[in-house]
Amino acid sequence: MSLLLIWIRHLLLIVPALGTLLTGHVEAQGWFTLQVLIGLLLIRISEIHIPVRRFILPIELIWLSYLAYTEEGLMFLALYSSLIAIFIYSRKRQLLVMFVLLVGLAQNTVILHRDAELIWMANLIWLTISALLLAYERIAVKQHYAESLYDALARSHEDLEQTRRRMIDYAAQVERFAQAEERNRIAKDIHDDLGHRLIRQKMMMEAALQLLDKQPDKAHAMLGQIRDQMEDSMERMRRTVRRLSPVSDDTSRKYALDRLIEESGRELGIEVTFTIAGQPYPLYPSIEYVLYRNSQEAITNAVRHGGARRVDIILEYRPSDLRLSVANDGLVPDGPIVQGIGFRGMNERIMLVGGQLDVATKPHFTVTTIVPLGVQAIEA
Repeated sequence: MSLLLIWIRHLLLIVPALGTLLTGHVEAQGWFTLQVLIGLLLIRISEIHIPVRRFILPIELIWLSYLAYTEEGLMFLALYSSLIAIFIYSRKRQLLVMFVLLVGLAQNTVILHRDAELIWMANLIWLTISALLLAYERIAVKQHYAESLYDALARSHEDLEQTRRRMIDYAAQVERFAQAEERNRIAKDIHDDLGHRLIRQKMMMEAALQLLDKQPDKAHAMLGQIRDQMEDSMERMRRTVRRLSPVSDDTSRKYALDRLIEESGRELGIEVTFTIAGQPYPLYPSIEYVLYRNSQEAITNAVRHGGARRVDIILEYRPSDLRLSVANDGLVPDGPIVQGIGFRGMNERIMLVGGQLDVATKPHFTVTTIVPLGVQAIEA
């Protein structure tokens, strides 16, 4: 749009000059042509040299006013070239209004001695062009504001896209870490539990073979114990294989708390309840993983160290943070709580996302995982 107005600026000087030449009022055509060329030069300088533009525009208006006053004809229309210039190069409302009035004053000065009809027509043209330029200025301001908002939105979108990529990478790292930790845990279970059971069963089998001829009843009883222990070992092996197997439903979450409750109740033989408080919202996969693993560790500790038969899990969505409390009815230690490997792992996980871990002993032994606001929520 500014390029179009620049061309109109040139035409508003060239066309009136040609019209004035054709009317035959110009006596010295060479001098008149030189004056017009000087006016075009002033217009060109104001376009190219930005630092001197504010000095060139008043000089241009004075020169064109002089040209319109001395040569008459249609040269008063050249004043609108300067009027357009101020709207191209300035966005200050007070300066625009002042320059519009200044052009109107210059126009009426140069045509004051001419016909009344021409004076009225010139003022009507001046008012129309001024109104159009003021409307153009408002549109240009809104367009500039819209462009700045678009640029800011584009930058925000780029930042958001980079953040999304980082979160995807972080979630992938967390997933790999979770898989490695789960493999280590399963390997430890196989080594410490199933491995020891198989060694004990082998020794019992050898003892039963030695007793089979001398004490057959005792050997049969021992073989029955071996059979029962092997059935129990096979059940433990099935649970281990289920943990290694992928989730059958592609849309289900790997670290969903409801799955943890179902698995814990089935594998540990305890009662586990799950309650949601507040207004739920989607969570990042890394936060779901932290909540899942901390809940899993808290349930395991409750059964192993406290002999718990019931575990109550409360997931509370609060305005300031997200809290996951795991309480159990097991024994409460008399002395200070010694934080072993499990507690240290829980602390390390929650510290990675800027949260904290609280432990309370009254009224029940409760482990609370706290995630601050601004970390846990995904915009829906």
